[in-house]
Amino acid sequence: MRIRLPGLLLFFWCSLALGQHTDLSKYDAYFQALKALEHQEALSHLERIDDTQYTQPLEVFAQLTYEGFLGNSKRYQADCVVRTSDDPFLNAVYLLNTGYYKFYFLQDRTAAYPHFYSALESANETAYAPLQRRALRAILQYFHHEIARNNNNYEVFLDQYQKLIADIHDQVYFQIYEVIFYSSEIDIKSVYHTKAALLEGLIAQLEPDCKLLPKLYLEVALFYELREQYDQAALYYQKVFDEGKDLPYYNDNRFSAITKLAYIQHLKGNSEQALEKLKEITCCFNPQDALKNTFFVEYYTSMFYEGMGADSLALAHYKTYVEAGHNINFRDNSLEISRLQVELKAEKNANALLEERQAKKRFLFIAGGLSILLIIAIVIAYLILNNSKKRRKLAEQESELEKERVANLLKDQELASIDAMIAGQEKERTRIAGELHDDLGALMTNVRMHFESLKASQAPDLFDKTDTLLQEAYQKVRSIAHAKNSGVIANQGLLKAVKDLAQKVSQLNGLEIQVVHHGMTNRLENSLELSIFRIIQELITNIIKHAQAKTATIHLINHGDSLNIMVEDDGLGFNPQHISARSQGMGISSIDKRVNHLDGSLTIESAPGEGATVIIDIPI
Repeated sequence: MRIRLPGLLLFFWCSLALGQHTDLSKYDAYFQALKALEHQEALSHLERIDDTQYTQPLEVFAQLTYEGFLGNSKRYQADCVVRTSDDPFLNAVYLLNTGYYKFYFLQDRTAAYPHFYSALESANETAYAPLQRRALRAILQYFHHEIARNNNNYEVFLDQYQKLIADIHDQVYFQIYEVIFYSSEIDIKSVYHTKAALLEGLIAQLEPDCKLLPKLYLEVALFYELREQYDQAALYYQKVFDEGKDLPYYNDNRFSAITKLAYIQHLKGNSEQALEKLKEITCCFNPQDALKNTFFVEYYTSMFYEGMGADSLALAHYKTYVEAGHNINFRDNSLEISRLQVELKAEKNANALLEERQAKKRFLFIAGGLSILLIIAIVIAYLILNNSKKRRKLAEQESELEKERVANLLKDQELASIDAMIAGQEKERTRIAGELHDDLGALMTNVRMHFESLKASQAPDLFDKTDTLLQEAYQKVRSIAHAKNSGVIANQGLLKAVKDLAQKVSQLNGLEIQVVHHGMTNRLENSLELSIFRIIQELITNIIKHAQAKTATIHLINHGDSLNIMVEDDGLGFNPQHISARSQGMGISSIDKRVNHLDGSLTIESAPGEGATVIIDIPI
């Protein structure tokens, strides 16, 4: 509710505000240079301003954000201790310096977010757009590096930044963050198909030597990669790697570029060259986030060794990649919980500050006369009562929301553990099958050859029987070995694996799942069965995470030339038309990609409160 104050009080406030106003326009050129990543130019603008109280922390900020990835923490340690000021402009700069110091050098990004969040609050008090935009970019950078893939809470900050766009440089930042964040929620191909022309248009509008260009090159390169135009993609990735050289803040982008260049070589069938290309990554390895670097390096290394046929090396690197992935998920969940606690605490502090300001208002009312004081007292009494009720209601809502978010995070970790368990079982079956094929199979073949040589000389009846037994054992070994790529459904087929999944989920999550089947007597091709099992597994995961359902049914119908899969639940339901660019999409995009890969079709039937039915037809 907006408070309408008497004219005299408004006059007093305006007079007080004008008395404290500082002309911040002299810092426009400084912030404009920083926005274009021209840090030296920004420092030169500060040299023309004779106000060390402001210029000294601004100089630290420019150098700190430029050298952030160099790791020279001692240089800024004294300048970045937590300090406050009654001036909201200075307070915002101090908070940004402290936040970036912890973000870059102390590797304590959980502690960085409260400073970025408070810096934005102080910047908003100044209503100085360049400072507001810089604080917002700090928060968006935090989301991009840490937790944006798990939630869409960045939206409020991205929307605020959009309202503050002033020029082409602001448009570049907004479009890049929008593409990065939204591509984590919906079909990434549709995002880049929509935005690619816009990004290339921005490239054409920027100056040829603009230091923002590598940011755009990286996103355009990904668009061409998704369209399988690998030569064009490699051209842009190489531009990122070359033009980001000697600019510390582009280490992450160059890291991504070199991994993608290696990956493109792999896609072209040159896995050995890809592995050699990946070794160049040491020039831009970020010591501030070794965990994520390890995650991506081990993933691509495993893929390249697999392409070279070095399965044992591929498996070893894949295990390291999976372990790093689990550690990243745990860290991201911890950071998200910390972020929620920070914002809840900030909300409580804001309410306390509101009460303090209301007390100051009452003092100003006294100067207006007893008659004005009486009116204001009545208004404030009403507002305090009304706001108190709203604050209590808001606090209760925030408390419930935090409990729900924490519960969802714990459920996500539980689901991730189940996936990891299944993946581990598949790897172990693959290893055992490989050993049977390579060791025992070879031995049996050798023994059989010896008996064949003996058969020609003596006791043909005895050797015929022995040869028959050896041939039967040999065929059994081969049948076991040939199942090594089938994973969890190798022995008993798709239907048995789905039934086992339904039984396990029902026991762990309280969701009763029924499996209905028809015509599933014959086995399908091994890789097809595994792909179908993964689709069903992901559909059940979505029901657990989003539907709040009590029962679910899995239908498997074999029509001879096609397989019909129908998964239905009695949960909350939803409007399929509302799976928009800013919603998480409940994993539908991932399932759709799997179905498209099998040349199948996917149909969703649902309505709020009426459960949901997903129908999939796959040619066999």
